[in-house]
Amino acid sequence: MTHKILIVYTGGTIGMVQTEQGLAPAAGLNERIHDTLGESLQGLPEFDVIELNPLIDSSNITPDHWCKIYDTLQSNWQAYSGFIVLHGTDTLAYTASVLSYMLGACDKNVIITGSQIPLGMSRSDGISNLEAALAIAGEESFGMATVLFHHTLMQANRVTKFSSHDFAAFQSFNAEPLAKLSIHKQFTGVQLNHLLTHAPSPRDYDFAANSVGVLPLYPSLPSSAYQGFLQDDQCQAIVLQTYGAGNIADSNPDLVAFLEAMQANKKLVINVTQCAHGGTSTGAYAAGSLLERLSILDGKDMTLEAAFSKVHWLLAKGHSFNEIQTLWSDNIIGEYSC
Repeated sequence: MTHKILIVYTGGTIGMVQTEQGLAPAAGLNERIHDTLGESLQGLPEFDVIELNPLIDSSNITPDHWCKIYDTLQSNWQAYSGFIVLHGTDTLAYTASVLSYMLGACDKNVIITGSQIPLGMSRSDGISNLEAALAIAGEESFGMATVLFHHTLMQANRVTKFSSHDFAAFQSFNAEPLAKLSIHKQFTGVQLNHLLTHAPSPRDYDFAANSVGVLPLYPSLPSSAYQGFLQDDQCQAIVLQTYGAGNIADSNPDLVAFLEAMQANKKLVINVTQCAHGGTSTGAYAAGSLLERLSILDGKDMTLEAAFSKVHWLLAKGHSFNEIQTLWSDNIIGEYSC
């Protein structure tokens, strides 16, 4: 095994260039990294760059891309001491979350990062994000996939994008950062390799692209917003974004009938709060107790992205409705607070 780091460029802002149609992913990132970082690369680990083909704006990410990223990491696992995945920010939290389940308690660091401004452009945050990722990718494993953005290292399945303009675009509202990077690396109470780590195995499953939906609640929600989930044979689960501590409009007979029909048709429903901070408190309010009576799965303080990708992954692994009803409460890789 080399002490090199492997950088997997999937597309996204960090490697984009200006075109007549606007910013777009472009090949040749390795050369742009060396041109932009120059002497700053001295003292950092050596690295190789693999560019996925085709490169993609992260707004177009699909489960097939998740598999391609995972397969690239897994097939190169023994040859490198650590890995960096460069990804567009729009769907970075989804990819980071699903990779956390796919990789599990991995014995090498996989750091997902990107930028708000492309490398080579004025004030690019891609420089500091990439330098920081290179500096810690070869460190002792944190035992899980991570996201690094704006000097902060976070669990991959606890982040969400909260700003389209701030350099600190990602926050982990319900979990403390794993590290703060300033003059010194400050590992904030994390016990490295605290899990029984392992190398990832070759993938033996595929995702069904249309198997999971998301239903955000809002006042006077029309039945047309959700009846399609029942009628779509490909849909096997939805993530229900409820109010506050996990409440719904329990006086809306159409919504209640829909949830009852989802259970009767063995389509999974996961309850997560719309609030960025905190989680559900199932049964605390009468307006939320119906979900408990219907055996709707509790998302606790998981992010939308973590819940969405968890049920996607469990379905891809071939688990049935009844099995997932039981497996859902397993804290697979620290996706919710105990």
